[in-house]
Amino acid sequence: MKITGAVLCGGASTRMRQDKASLMLTGRPMAEWVADAMREAGVEPVIALGGQEGLSLPVVPDEIEDQGPLYILISALERLGDILVCPCDVPLASAKLFRSIVDAGAGTDKPVVLAKCTQLQPLIGLYKASSIDLLKAGYEGGKRGPKLVLEEHDVEVVDASAEETQNINTPAQFKALVDDLTIRNHES
Repeated sequence: MKITGAVLCGGASTRMRQDKASLMLTGRPMAEWVADAMREAGVEPVIALGGQEGLSLPVVPDEIEDQGPLYILISALERLGDILVCPCDVPLASAKLFRSIVDAGAGTDKPVVLAKCTQLQPLIGLYKASSIDLLKAGYEGGKRGPKLVLEEHDVEVVDASAEETQNINTPAQFKALVDDLTIRNHES
């Protein structure tokens, strides 16, 4: 199974008030944290879906803006085939989690494998090319998010920790993460 890593970098970042993908977290852009974990899990190539130029990742721009994550997934699947996706604002997603998702995908006929912590994470997972028709039907029916389209029988689930699925959406959340990583670095 050939899989492309796709770091979701589009969106307005209204709560953060600046581009999250290029936001520097201990010397590296947040998108690079996700990309590096994907590469460590053996996924190559890794690209940025949407977002601004200036990352070290190749950027695949949104064809049409403001269509929601479901459209982005469909478009990426059509262009790239099977994709391992994760938002750029989930910088602590681990290589172990990504390997678990890829391994689960190889062992199931289900078209989607998603991470789950306290809830299903529809933007952290493997979307196989076989999921395109399902996602398109939902999009054409007016849905804009994958969570609104996927049924339990469509999805294999991989357990994830709260840390691995933590979204960083606000300046306060970013500062707390920076402080936490600084403390960890001093302790090690």
